[in-house]
Amino acid sequence: MLTWMIYAVSVSAVLSAAALIAEHSARQRRSPSRWFWLLAIVASLVIPAAMTSISIDIPIELSPSVPRNVIALHEITSTYLSPAVWIENHDSGSPTFQHIQFHAKDVWYGASILMILVLLVSATHLQWRRRQWTTTSVCGTLVYLSTDVGPAVVGLLRPRIVLPAWLLDSPVEQQTAVMAHEKSHIDAYDPALLTIALCLIALMPWNLPLWWQLRRLRCAIEVDCDARVLKAGHKFAVYGETLIAVGERQSRYIGSVAGMSESRSFLERRLKLMLRKPAKRKLLVVVLLGCMSITLVTLAAQVSPPIMNDASNEHTQVPVSAEILDRYVGTYKASDTSVMKVRREGDHIATQRTGQGWIEKFPMTDTEFFAKAVKVIQMFVVDDQGHVTATTVHQNGQEQTLPRIPTAEGERIEATLAAKVKSQLATPGTEAALRRNIEGLQSGNPIYSEMSPELQRVTREQLPDLKEGLNELGPIKGISFVGVGNQGWDIYQVTHEAGSTTWRIHLAQNGIIDGVIVQSGP
Repeated sequence: MLTWMIYAVSVSAVLSAAALIAEHSARQRRSPSRWFWLLAIVASLVIPAAMTSISIDIPIELSPSVPRNVIALHEITSTYLSPAVWIENHDSGSPTFQHIQFHAKDVWYGASILMILVLLVSATHLQWRRRQWTTTSVCGTLVYLSTDVGPAVVGLLRPRIVLPAWLLDSPVEQQTAVMAHEKSHIDAYDPALLTIALCLIALMPWNLPLWWQLRRLRCAIEVDCDARVLKAGHKFAVYGETLIAVGERQSRYIGSVAGMSESRSFLERRLKLMLRKPAKRKLLVVVLLGCMSITLVTLAAQVSPPIMNDASNEHTQVPVSAEILDRYVGTYKASDTSVMKVRREGDHIATQRTGQGWIEKFPMTDTEFFAKAVKVIQMFVVDDQGHVTATTVHQNGQEQTLPRIPTAEGERIEATLAAKVKSQLATPGTEAALRRNIEGLQSGNPIYSEMSPELQRVTREQLPDLKEGLNELGPIKGISFVGVGNQGWDIYQVTHEAGSTTWRIHLAQNGIIDGVIVQSGP
């Protein structure tokens, strides 16, 4: 979930840049710009959700050469632009990351609920304040009068103008300008626009670019309103003086309403925009800005989302007694430097591999468990005497059996790993083994005798792609040790004639390679 949230933030940031450029283009044409920001907010929610979950059913007659006619939108994106790939390439298995990942959904729900409550409380408080305000007629229109709020428009279904009491002592021209401004907000449905934006942001309140988009939307609403008022024939001198007067008497800020009262710095920007003269070569600038904005929107749609696997939809939890769950609690050996710990958490268990976070797993039967956060099935092996001897983990089409070991042995393995990570020293022989492994892959004749059985199987499956990719990079020019990862694997940077690769390699105690991972680039 955390990788998806980072993906959504990335998309929103790109869309923010696109909306900003589109806004500049609109101002060159002297046309409204608030719609670009509302579209950016909507797209920031729709694109991540659509790219993750929607598939397109292509008629067979349109794609006769394609073996399948259903395409998931995430398949047409670029993995080079995927935040999930960036994270995975920078040790996403760290305990801190796994802990945040585990609680990300809870934080999301909590933030959304909190924002909805704040909006409801704010709306209730505003209704209560409206009862304290008096009413009067200004320029033939019935308005609310307040000591510390306004000029602004309050209310969604029946919007009303609220004015500060000091405005009644101002010249009639300024009162007219203020009323024209607030009526323009009502005619353009600006209060509804802001309300819609706030409700949308409540769906992703943790998405910081959305809040910046909301701020820009508020600014664009006011700038567009200024343009409408001046276009209606109001004098700039009077209107500008009115803005200055409002800025000098800063009223109380209400985030969910549209109004003339804003920060002084923003009022100054509005005056400068009203004074700006049309730019020369306006058409060329508008076209260039429009092309840049469209390019960024396309780029946002090309950012590749992480694949969300919700195993909870495929399996059903069944009740299992605490006595049965307790017999699975213990330590299981995954490798010479890694163990899996199992503990009971109420009506289910949780497991943790060395260097990673805890994952909750729920019973399907007395001996089988599934996870909701990742797609994995775990089974426990029980002998005739009822003793748990091992656990088998099925994930990503692979199966691993972990024998049960005494807790003291597990602690020794973890202590050895911690010492290796702290030392940041390479295991003797890993560089030479890595070089032989790469050269064997490039030649198409890997040295299988130096690999564990599981690594042999994976290598045979992936050999064509590995050979092609490594041969494109060319011969090895140099190998440099980078450090030791959280799980005890040695990390090497390999320089080729036409690029570089980063390798993680682990040798078993007998010198056999029992794990190797490669990624392109540094």
